[in-house]
Amino acid sequence: LVEFVPRPTRRSSLVLTNRDQKPPTGTFHRAAPRDTAATMAVLTAEQLSEPLTRLRIGYDPALVPAGGAEIIGQCASPLADAMPSNIEAAGRGFHEKILIKTGAFASREDLHRSQSAAKLSRKASVASFQSDADAQENDPNYQGPKPDIKIGNMVWEDHYDIMGLGRERHLADAEAIRVAYRTRSLMLHPDKLITPDTTEEEKERLDDRFKRLNTANELLNDTKKRRVYDSVDAPPTKLPMKFETEDFFEKAIPAFQSLVRWFDGKGDAAKFIESDPAASYEKVRKMYEFWAKFKSWREFPHEDEEDLESAEDRWGRRQIEQENKKKREKKKKEDTDKIRRFVERAEEKDPRVIKKRLEDKEAREAKKKAKGAGKREAEEAAKKAAEEEAAKAAAAAEEAKAAKANAKKELEKQKKALRKEKARLREQSARADGWVGHPGEDDVEELANSFSVQRCDEIKALCDEIEANENEDAIVAVLTRELAKLEGAKSEERKAAADAAAKRVEVESKEEQKSAPWDDEDEIKLLDKACNQKFPMGTKDRWERVAEYVCEHGVRPRTAKEVMTRYKAGL
Repeated sequence: LVEFVPRPTRRSSLVLTNRDQKPPTGTFHRAAPRDTAATMAVLTAEQLSEPLTRLRIGYDPALVPAGGAEIIGQCASPLADAMPSNIEAAGRGFHEKILIKTGAFASREDLHRSQSAAKLSRKASVASFQSDADAQENDPNYQGPKPDIKIGNMVWEDHYDIMGLGRERHLADAEAIRVAYRTRSLMLHPDKLITPDTTEEEKERLDDRFKRLNTANELLNDTKKRRVYDSVDAPPTKLPMKFETEDFFEKAIPAFQSLVRWFDGKGDAAKFIESDPAASYEKVRKMYEFWAKFKSWREFPHEDEEDLESAEDRWGRRQIEQENKKKREKKKKEDTDKIRRFVERAEEKDPRVIKKRLEDKEAREAKKKAKGAGKREAEEAAKKAAEEEAAKAAAAAEEAKAAKANAKKELEKQKKALRKEKARLREQSARADGWVGHPGEDDVEELANSFSVQRCDEIKALCDEIEANENEDAIVAVLTRELAKLEGAKSEERKAAADAAAKRVEVESKEEQKSAPWDDEDEIKLLDKACNQKFPMGTKDRWERVAEYVCEHGVRPRTAKEVMTRYKAGL
């Protein structure tokens, strides 16, 4: 059991006791120096036998000290004997005095030497990068920081080296920058490196190094500033202009690849570099279409530029930015022209483009040669082909004429057969003439006329059926049935016509309901002017043009039917 035992002097001691079924008797404690103001509390058997409701902890009975209790720690007391009555030590000074008072150190000098040794040990383990095998400082191939870049009044340090990204440089992404800054800021923070023995010069150096780290981090996380820095950090754009078809792939393709990083647009410009000598011309054509429109984001700071930080307000900053942009435009234009000339030169010397142009030239020459040498043959062939086409057309016309004549004959034949069958129907119907229920000659004639050429087989079958019946009642029944069918067909036609008329009336009624009223006097004047002055009677598409005029100058759209109905209703 761990508990704090309060003392009348407001001092307490940390006590470790054993709580068992039977509380241990007696006490055991470590004696503290008599000359300290701290007092060690001793627990008696009676105190240990009192009910304890405090936190219990597991223990090993074999480790219980003799007497059952042991004082293992104590709270430091005020240093009344070492300080004036109105002053009490606090903070680091308090801890130093306690350590010296308790005999841990003989003097303050010994304490400081111990602290300096610990601090230097930690500094060696933190500030150095020997423990990080991947650090640029441990790479034998890393050549160290680049010299400062100076353009006019502007100076850039090697910010990538400061951030530990001297090898990655412009290839370092946002995550790599974040990790590098976090690692270096923890390792190079002055609070972890400055000791009491650190000289002012060394403190200033450590502070300056950390400030440079923050400056580098701020620059690399600002897109505009980083673009400017990457532009001056990279070597000048060197594009080959003197190369031929033989060394195109050795010189031009790497130059295209060096421009990829400067592409100011979406996507990856590397996709538009065709390094395969056997690539199709379509891919090569797309490649040069892309690079002909290539736009670089590279900046070219001018030596006479003004510092943006010198601006007093936002307006002044904008003015400085515009002036600096104008000063950069000349070199920017030169760089753009250099890229354009290189792309034109590359397309001119690309063996794949040359091959395609040669093939096209040969095809044109072959066509021209064939056209010049075989002009007569071509004319004769064309004449022969025209004669053949004319002969085919004449034959087709004759066939069409014959087919039309045959169709006419066939139609006449069918009409003749129909007339014959109609006469037969009248003849067979007359057998039951005067019989009860006979429809009469007019109805029989109407029935006969209802059959068309296409229904010749039907009337023939009807005549055969009537002819087969010797009974007059059967003949009358057949005629009555056919006339009923005819009447039913007529009824269906009349019904369909009535439905169509009703539907048309309904549609017209709905259109009239949808039509807005002519309640505007100005609109009626417009209609009068359009009908009597602009588009009088006899004008082509009169009502459509009147509607357009009213719509253009009026307050609401009108259709040709609306203006026509309203005009005829009277203005």
